[in-house]
Amino acid sequence: MPWRDKNLVNTVIQTARLSGLDPLVVVLGSDADLIRATIDDDCVGVVINRDWEMGQSTSLKAGLRAIGSPVRGALFLLADQPQMSVNLVTSIVEEGLRTNKVIVPVVDDRRGNPVYFPEACFDRFDQLEGDIGGRQIISTCPHTTLQWLDEWMSEDIDTPEDYQRLRAQFGVDQKQ
Repeated sequence: MPWRDKNLVNTVIQTARLSGLDPLVVVLGSDADLIRATIDDDCVGVVINRDWEMGQSTSLKAGLRAIGSPVRGALFLLADQPQMSVNLVTSIVEEGLRTNKVIVPVVDDRRGNPVYFPEACFDRFDQLEGDIGGRQIISTCPHTTLQWLDEWMSEDIDTPEDYQRLRAQFGVDQKQ
């Protein structure tokens, strides 16, 4: 789906790149070939999750397995949140690196995304099954929250109406 001069996936990749995240891994499931053909960053590792129909947990595990080099932690960005700010992403990562804890952003008293997981928690992802994400293991790791005031950072795209609302809020040209 278009977002400014890119699509949703490439917008999130750009945010990750501008935030200094490295390595970058994109996990694709449904329509993987179609989406992969649109990725315009040759330095991004692309993983095809053939088990995507078994739920979000399979994508998280596939992404972690694909990291390859030793890292201090991982941040999971979602393609349905193209409005995520570089400032929020870097703040979460910096707090995670400083504390070596899971960092969960909290916006308007709600837990949000993206969530940072230190490397010490990676083995807990093996316990996840089905359509559940990392929230299920947060309580098993040292964790804390990062309060954030911009309520738009907690929004995501679940419906066509959500997509249009975010496009209007962030001034994305409706004629793309």
